[in-house]
Amino acid sequence: MNEGILFEMFIVFLLILLSPVVSRLLGMPAIVVETLLGILLGPSFFCFLEERHWLSAMALIGFIYLMFVVGLEVELDVLKEELPKVIVIALASFIIPFTLGYLVAIRYNLPPVFIGVALSTTSMGVVLPTIREFLQKSSVAQVLLGAAILVDVISMFALTYVVEERFLSPHGAILLFAVILSLFVIIALLRQRTSTRAKLIPIVGEHYLDVRICIALIFGFAVLAEVIGIHAIVGSFLAGLLVSELRRRVRSLSEKLLSFGYGFFIPIFFITVGVRTNLWLVLGNLREIEVLVSLIIVGFVGKILGAYLASRLVGFNGRESLFMGLAMSARLSLIIAAAELGLSVGLISPSLYSTLILLAIVSVLLSPTLARAVMERNS
Repeated sequence: MNEGILFEMFIVFLLILLSPVVSRLLGMPAIVVETLLGILLGPSFFCFLEERHWLSAMALIGFIYLMFVVGLEVELDVLKEELPKVIVIALASFIIPFTLGYLVAIRYNLPPVFIGVALSTTSMGVVLPTIREFLQKSSVAQVLLGAAILVDVISMFALTYVVEERFLSPHGAILLFAVILSLFVIIALLRQRTSTRAKLIPIVGEHYLDVRICIALIFGFAVLAEVIGIHAIVGSFLAGLLVSELRRRVRSLSEKLLSFGYGFFIPIFFITVGVRTNLWLVLGNLREIEVLVSLIIVGFVGKILGAYLASRLVGFNGRESLFMGLAMSARLSLIIAAAELGLSVGLISPSLYSTLILLAIVSVLLSPTLARAVMERNS
């Protein structure tokens, strides 16, 4: 029995090692490659991997850490720059996809609010490299980054409400609000107490104490979230928001945390997502194929239309507005998080779970490519 587990562990670690190489060769994001490798070696094809208890436990840790990284990537200061434009574009690129997703979900008898929120998400992990490649420090880059951050935050809390409303008691909701309020108070204090930060930084830098504190913070907030009655990833997301306030002052801390996550736990999560995905539940059924195609079309149309119209309204030209819409059409981390949460609480079926994973893969492959084509054609 132990030999079987060790063999599966070896396969997983081999995939973690190979995925960056394959990613560079194919020009795909590494997490997409990890998901595809999980599909390839899982029950959909070669059946080398199946979801055992050890893999599920490691994937849960990776899921929690992934949502911490999502919070870590949020830079609240960016939201202040061009704030009115950021709010208009973020709201439009959330509301229009939500509305279209809601209507499509009703048409196919799917959970409408859940589908609406899932289609409203965006992927900071795709938007940020796209900005760095083409826009650098321009006004468009600041607004796009701010809008993507705001959509991420709105989507995260909307997703929490949709999935957890059946489990969150009034007392839990009050406690959650108190935790979030306390979080912002702590962030405000950290900004003001520069002398305290200066004294703490040398101390926590010894023996990797800074990383140990952050790991304890991640899982402490995760446990607190479970006690309140919501999923642990909401707690880790809030921990990421808190630590993001420190990362600009201690850049080495950010590098340590990201290397620890992307080097080990997060790849295991995405490989497990691939193992859980059953392609034949989707591709072996004409209705499921129709649902997949409909969600892909609506997801792209909703994001592009929302971001484009709002961007034009606040003064950007057509090329810049189209670029924003295409860049924000990529969905990866949060839509996969939505699928994981929906499946775990019985809100969606395994076939819809697989459909959402395929939607995420298609969107993250197409969106940067189309956005790149728009910028290169007009450069």
